[in-house]
Amino acid sequence: MKSAVVTGANGFIGKAVCRVLLAKGAKTYAIVRNRNSMSDLLTYDNLIVIEADFSSYDSLPERIGDLVDVFYHFSWEGASGSILCDYTQQIKNIQYTCDTLTIASKIGCRKFILAGTINELELMQFFQAEQHTPRPACIYGIAKLSCDLMCKTIAADLGIQYNTAVIGSCFGPGDKSRRIHNVFISSMLQGMRPKLVEATNMHDWIYIDDVADMFYAIGCKSTNMKNYYIGHNRLRVLKDILSDVRDILNPQMEIVFGEIKAPFLIDYSLVDINSVYEDTGYQCSSDFRECILKTAEWVKTQGI
Repeated sequence: MKSAVVTGANGFIGKAVCRVLLAKGAKTYAIVRNRNSMSDLLTYDNLIVIEADFSSYDSLPERIGDLVDVFYHFSWEGASGSILCDYTQQIKNIQYTCDTLTIASKIGCRKFILAGTINELELMQFFQAEQHTPRPACIYGIAKLSCDLMCKTIAADLGIQYNTAVIGSCFGPGDKSRRIHNVFISSMLQGMRPKLVEATNMHDWIYIDDVADMFYAIGCKSTNMKNYYIGHNRLRVLKDILSDVRDILNPQMEIVFGEIKAPFLIDYSLVDINSVYEDTGYQCSSDFRECILKTAEWVKTQGI
């Protein structure tokens, strides 16, 4: 891969992907609203920062000028917090994404990669909603799934290669959210026992460095229209993951599972967890203990 566009380049995952692209020597167009948000990467000669928001993306073909190999789309208004449940905003994201795919085609991009979410794999159970009640945050996953289906159709019509990358439960330095990783790690550091779900379901905590490397790998080599799971090819019981994190950070802390009930269920059978490994030869190399310790240092600085 010689060149790439990255929208949402200043975000948690977008910036990590930019780092990998730049280190690999790819000419990287980082699309952000504020140039200063990329100040830590401005030492790279192969970085081109373009200030733009969704309303001005239609100017990108003229501002980029060159043909680009891969277009990574991470920009999404409302990927955490209460806005996950805001159907008005999530519907807007669908149109923004479809418009961005069309713009990528005008630039002459060979391949478009949409950042999906593991939340999409929760949705199929709601075809029997009388048995499984959707939670409000499912609106976010529904919007992402809608984007996947619409973009496949648009990409086929435009003749551009397309992939959705379904991101597992990603954690690491740079994540400013209050998702389970940061909240649980913060609780362990402060010696506070968090209230937890039963946690008997299968789950996957994947470190940010591996996530970025996997995005680079499918940018270089992928099967057209295929969905790729960005995570480990071995799942673990969530209770075991959380217990390991406790043992690393605060082994004396007692944790109790099942104090809160949650209908959150990921059906991993809906995605091929081996896809990246089989198609690209990539192998995760991050050590879980080291990753947790690095993330704990980050969480301390954020006051989460």
